[in-house]
Amino acid sequence: MTEGIPAGTILCVEDEEALREELCEELSSMGYAVHGAADCAEAQALLSGVRPDVILCDVMIPDMSGFDFLRRLRDDGKLPRTTAFIFMTALSSRDMRLEGLNSGADDYLTKPVDLDLLHLKIRNRLDFVRRVQSSGAAPITAHLSPREEQVLTHLGLGARTTAIAHALSISEYTVNQYIKDIYRKLGISNRADAARAAIRIGLVRPDQMG
Repeated sequence: MTEGIPAGTILCVEDEEALREELCEELSSMGYAVHGAADCAEAQALLSGVRPDVILCDVMIPDMSGFDFLRRLRDDGKLPRTTAFIFMTALSSRDMRLEGLNSGADDYLTKPVDLDLLHLKIRNRLDFVRRVQSSGAAPITAHLSPREEQVLTHLGLGARTTAIAHALSISEYTVNQYIKDIYRKLGISNRADAARAAIRIGLVRPDQMG
């Protein structure tokens, strides 16, 4: 492994074979354990036995869009809390970026991907997770449903009830019910505590908070 680069596991979901092989080769040379998948079905099969630190995913995939893939993983509770999800795509419009981030992605990179930038984003994410894990803060052991994690993520990012309802396509009443359940499970009573909990769980990075 190259000196100064933290070890980590990466899953690369890319249907273009040449690009997938190039990314896997480059990231492997940087010291990461890399797994490649040609589509979402293959990625889901890999996830049954691999716990990646980072998932890199194209948006335009034959069997399912990357947006739908991420939503399904979150809804099914199959995406580990500390796993970062980064889209890589040729779709560079503002609307596509917003949709990608609203679907719960940690980042959105346009092709051709700058490998140096990608490496820095991966390294920073791994460093952040390790800082949280070694911070000495008491771990949060309460079980949150995938939808509760989504609501808590938005709370951690400073979103108000109306914005959360719009982003998740649910009513404000339902959002408030989720918030009450989250507060009860985590033993907290306000949004500031919720934001801190979102960071400790690994749903939100401090630099993402408004």
